[in-house]
Amino acid sequence: MLLKERKLLFVSIFALLLPVIFFATNVSAQEEVELRVMTVWGGEQKEYLDDLFAKYSETHPNITVKHEVSAGSGAATYQEVLKTGLNSGTGPDVFFEWAGTLSGTIIDSGYAEPLDRYYEKYNWDDRFIDWSVGSLTRDKVTYGVPLTARGMTFWYNVKVWESLDLEKPESYEDLEAIAKKAKENGIYPIALGGKFNWMTMRLLDYLIEVTAGPELHEQLNKLETSWDRPEVIEAFSLFKKWVDNQWITPGFLNVAPADSRIPFWNGQALMIFEGNWMPPETEAAGYDTANLNFFFGPTGHEPLRITGFPEQFMINSDSEHKDEAAEFINWFTSREIQEANYGTAITGTAVEGVTADPEERPRSYQFKEELVKLKEVFPPTDQVFKSELLHEFFQVQNGLVTGEFTPESGAEYFQEQSEEWKENN
Repeated sequence: MLLKERKLLFVSIFALLLPVIFFATNVSAQEEVELRVMTVWGGEQKEYLDDLFAKYSETHPNITVKHEVSAGSGAATYQEVLKTGLNSGTGPDVFFEWAGTLSGTIIDSGYAEPLDRYYEKYNWDDRFIDWSVGSLTRDKVTYGVPLTARGMTFWYNVKVWESLDLEKPESYEDLEAIAKKAKENGIYPIALGGKFNWMTMRLLDYLIEVTAGPELHEQLNKLETSWDRPEVIEAFSLFKKWVDNQWITPGFLNVAPADSRIPFWNGQALMIFEGNWMPPETEAAGYDTANLNFFFGPTGHEPLRITGFPEQFMINSDSEHKDEAAEFINWFTSREIQEANYGTAITGTAVEGVTADPEERPRSYQFKEELVKLKEVFPPTDQVFKSELLHEFFQVQNGLVTGEFTPESGAEYFQEQSEEWKENN
């Protein structure tokens, strides 16, 4: 065979094999990926999510989503499990996290992947409530994608409220008048569960917002000004007033937060300080959500702020599947998926325009409508301070209840601890 003929035959054979080679290469490129996703969502919600994640694999045949749950014992246990995995190099590709110092520790340790390139790729900035994304940004770098937008405020028992002929307060003084009237009629104004400190903290955080206002409250949280000041002492004094006047359910320091809902649901307490998870929790407990309503605590300041925070998905910086992780998050937070699964696999979404059905879940719908209108929120103190300083804040908080601290000595003590913490950190 002539050389020219041999070359022609080779070219012909190569042309025939080219599609096979391309197909084999393409199959190789679509390697099987196990995407590990860790959340705190157990129970029935986990079942819904497992089904939803399985549907993702149907449209992404090379990706299997493995849903790992660490739930049941709160944030502390979840953080321990997550951090152990991240530190040992066996952490998940995608993981749930709260905002503030809880995720801040992970960012500081270098385990959180910066996500700005994915925000640009998927146009995430236009998807979520503005303040929810801002809460996940540090030094102009965004490390998380908001899943939920949580707000915490006063919820009230409608039957008790109407029996006392009450109107929503326009000022803090109005709120005190409501508390006084409830107590005079044999009803505890508010139910709190102080066993783990953070439910008591919500009321105290609100009172600091009332006395300090937004700008000073932010400075206090950032330790940019002294805590030993009149505005803080006034907030501590107002908190002590709620305690001394027995406006809080008795023995609340030893009551678990979940148990504090019982006197509220049963009409022994008028109000409770909870988040927008209250309607589904009320429904799950077998109580009528029509007997549930809320108001944003008046502060006398503009803009009106309530305690708010997002919950987020983050990507492990050590993950070998960052692009796949981002694609999964983009799918999960898409409006289509959020709308189709709201109320089952998904609650409290941070996606703008997605909310509960106003007919089926009117309270959840109303809360989201009001939450979106807020220009700003302020974070709860347990997402502001690192654990060592937070412990000191809780010591003062509980000491105001037990008498260990006066408002003046509490403010002085916490300022001393703040200065010591700053020196050591």
